Amino acid sequence: MATDEETKPVSTDLPVHPKPQNEDFDIVATYRSLLSSDREITMPIAAIESLIEFLSVTPYVTSMELVEKVKHQKALLLASAPNPLPILAGADLFEQFLLRSLRPPPAASSSSNLTEPMSFDQTREHLVANKQLFAQRAQAARDNIAIWGARYVSDEKIVLTAGGSRTVTKILLRAATDQSKHFKVIYITEPTNTRSQAAVDELRQAGLEVETIVPNKVAYVLANQKKINLVLVGTEAIMQNGGIISGMGTAQLAALVKAIPGGMKRFYVAAETHKIVRKTPIAYPIVKKMGVRQRDITRFENIGVDLNNELVKEQLLQESDEVDYTDPELIDGIITEQGVKMTWQIWELVDDYI
Repeated sequence: MATDEETKPVSTDLPVHPKPQNEDFDIVATYRSLLSSDREITMPIAAIESLIEFLSVTPYVTSMELVEKVKHQKALLLASAPNPLPILAGADLFEQFLLRSLRPPPAASSSSNLTEPMSFDQTREHLVANKQLFAQRAQAARDNIAIWGARYVSDEKIVLTAGGSRTVTKILLRAATDQSKHFKVIYITEPTNTRSQAAVDELRQAGLEVETIVPNKVAYVLANQKKINLVLVGTEAIMQNGGIISGMGTAQLAALVKAIPGGMKRFYVAAETHKIVRKTPIAYPIVKKMGVRQRDITRFENIGVDLNNELVKEQLLQESDEVDYTDPELIDGIITEQGVKMTWQIWELVDDYI
């Protein structure tokens, strides 16, 4: 396997390019910088852009060496995150595009017009030149989701939501522009949840009537507020089977929607298709078995552990960022930029995003 230090000199019969250097490239720092500098960027897109940055400073290598180098950088990214699933979604998409670009076309007749594979330099130049395209497509996807999702917001009804999802916020803001609809929002949040509080503030500034409740009031509100007809959440990752990995409490909320009688309440998820992870859980997964590192209270693993220790904070998800798995049977539909899909249709969307 090639390492980051290995390079191959440029052949004399190839175009001469300035030789990029990647000895000091830190993909984890690049990824974190992208997230911190752009509030709108999603984790999968930040992973893609980080890998493009790596490619831009990679000296000329063979196709096989390049693939191995990208796999190594992908592994570094995955190892750096307590919840690697959103990174995996983006990194897998990037790897698929790279392999497709470098792979020779299958044997065909001379009349075939199959596109020739791109060279290393062509692939690098194409990706670097179009780096901003991925973020732009992600933003366009969120705008399209808002159009689809706003149709599910009903006049004189109440939307119940949680989690601070930017995609959900877009849907509600879009629905608010429809003068024929007058709806309210109940937001599940706590004073310490800055992401949800920011979403509440944004919705209120747009003129929406938003009430907030703490999580332990959810069952009571669902049972007694008959005007709630839509429960809407975002997600960090969608599994191939249509289940989702989202903020802790999402599975509980979905289960309550199905368990509490009264009214026609529907549980919908809003998410871009680049968040689909090419993994299918076997039976009901414990998120820890899917690579997520967080405290497992079922095993009392936090007993005797200093949760304020900096090393522990780096290795485990903070409590406010912990996630759970929501089974597809609890989800009525997933609102994507390609329309509203049933959970069993998600596998059809597992395709190249790039």
